[in-house]
Amino acid sequence: MNLGKLNEKCPECGCKDKTLKRRLDAEHHAFGTTQSLTCSKCGYVFKSPEDEKKEKDEN
Repeated sequence: MNLGKLNEKCPECGCKDKTLKRRLDAEHHAFGTTQSLTCSKCGYVFKSPEDEKKEKDEN
């Protein structure tokens, strides 16, 4: 994910606040995978686990 995604406005409500949910690695807590990036105000999903699977399959 690029930093531009973190700064863009929500297409639903125009809010710039986002919530990032991550799954941390059990052995190495500094490492994790992004679960979802959602708008804090309305819940619009910018990125989901399904999006990551699609990106991995394409590469």
